[in-house]
Amino acid sequence: MRDRRYPHDPAFEATKYARGRASVTGDGTVAGYKVYANPQEFIRLPHARRTGGVGVWDALAGLRGGLSEGGVVTQGELAQVLWATAGMIEAGGRTHAVPAPTSGLEAYVLAARVRDLSTGSYHYEPRGHALEQLSTDDPRPGLVSALLDESDLDPYAAALVITGVPARWRTAFGPRTHRLLSLEAGAAAQTGALAAEALGLTSRLVACFFDDEVASLLRLDPSAEPALAVVLLGR
Repeated sequence: MRDRRYPHDPAFEATKYARGRASVTGDGTVAGYKVYANPQEFIRLPHARRTGGVGVWDALAGLRGGLSEGGVVTQGELAQVLWATAGMIEAGGRTHAVPAPTSGLEAYVLAARVRDLSTGSYHYEPRGHALEQLSTDDPRPGLVSALLDESDLDPYAAALVITGVPARWRTAFGPRTHRLLSLEAGAAAQTGALAAEALGLTSRLVACFFDDEVASLLRLDPSAEPALAVVLLGR
């Protein structure tokens, strides 16, 4: 029975599948990644480890999501978390759960204190496990302003921004696209958090931010590639 105290969300209702009006025509012909033609710098990241570290159950039990105590994150640690968040595995699969034949996500880094990596903003290129530098500007003032939570961000060494590209899925999934993109973004953020915990780092998922301001930090069109989640990374 419907709880009449809380009316249904029209946006949720519009994306429901119901018999007679569920059309799924997806295929795997659209590339699930993007590449910048002329980045300021192209940085090959250290290879992601596939063995060792704590077990998945220990990582799940240890997830804190608390505040960073400050310090520097190494490039190798960032590389491992990026690979876990949005990397590729054999046969073109992704490290996180994807609710479609190809990924609808992109991942970016706002680097502040990462060893052997200049301060600035970067796009993660999953096929080459590399960073494409977009800007050398310090992203911290803009990020502090863009997040609704006004707590101190200075202890965090970097922020990962997970974005979605609706055009990859819109033909196949229509109005359900944004719901599926949010689902995939949650899966990517979770695998990144597990990797951070396994490395002894702290991650913090942030979902409340001024969308256009986060997009502006990365020089993105928020209507074509909205930011879905921000993950703060620290020690």
